[in-house]
Amino acid sequence: MLNLVFMIGFIFATGSSHAMAADRVKLALPAKSMGYLPLFIALHRGFFKDEAIDIEIPMLLPQLAHNALMSGEVDYHGAADSALRLAAKGAPLKAIFFGAMRPNYFMMAKPQVKAVADLRGKYIGMVRFGDTVELATRIALSREGLDPQKDTIPIMIGLPTTRVAALAAGSIDATIAVPPDNVLLRQKGFRELLFLGDSVEFPSNGFATTDRQLTDKRDLTKRTLRALYRGLAFARERPDDSIQIIEREWKVDNAVARESYASLVKSFSRSGTASDAGIKFHLQQIQKMDKSVGDIPLNKVVDFTLLEEIRREMLK
Repeated sequence: MLNLVFMIGFIFATGSSHAMAADRVKLALPAKSMGYLPLFIALHRGFFKDEAIDIEIPMLLPQLAHNALMSGEVDYHGAADSALRLAAKGAPLKAIFFGAMRPNYFMMAKPQVKAVADLRGKYIGMVRFGDTVELATRIALSREGLDPQKDTIPIMIGLPTTRVAALAAGSIDATIAVPPDNVLLRQKGFRELLFLGDSVEFPSNGFATTDRQLTDKRDLTKRTLRALYRGLAFARERPDDSIQIIEREWKVDNAVARESYASLVKSFSRSGTASDAGIKFHLQQIQKMDKSVGDIPLNKVVDFTLLEEIRREMLK
């Protein structure tokens, strides 16, 4: 199935020198978002190679990624927020790492839209109903005094590149953008109305896997997480070097890379884990959207035990 859907030719290998000994890992992403900077830093700095891992990164929309994860066609995916919803309904999945403690989303609008209140009756570009972007947008608009179901007109138009192009073309009045798109849009005169992370308290840019992977390939999962943990620590502690990686990986100039990093740093997770309060808040929003979801113990949807082991070991 992976050969048929959204591979987009976007595959990284951490180096052929370990080709005989290294373990192959497939980690699917929904898009090449800068919110996954710790992953790309781990690639550029050779942290996966240090763990004897050759990693492939297919691009898969969340539902396709879930299907591939459950069938064993990929080992991990970067749609942990979506995995929380499935785990809350009984799927044998766990979120195991979050790169951001809150969504790194920015509400960008046409220049003539000067405030959130001006979004009444306006078209807002979204990915799809019920996903994390739509959920975060509804929460943020509600806290700004708008009823997102009555006061605005959501238009489901897909991935970030499509939404940004629609805003630039004038087909919609506002959309959610992530770095570097929010920076590039600002440079073109579009208005940044909101940083949604100020209103939304649940973690984002996370990775999930199956209970089977956690049990049967625990050492491999720990090594994968250690590379991601080191990537996150690098992003937090070495801004100038991280900015250089942003320039190379996203093909932007230094000024855009610096502004993008400044946007990202607002949301960086401290350790790759998420607070109980953040996970509970997300689950509460899921329950509001789906009345069939009851109270769920946190250990049914997240597992940070390996990350906690890694943190203790690296602090020694």
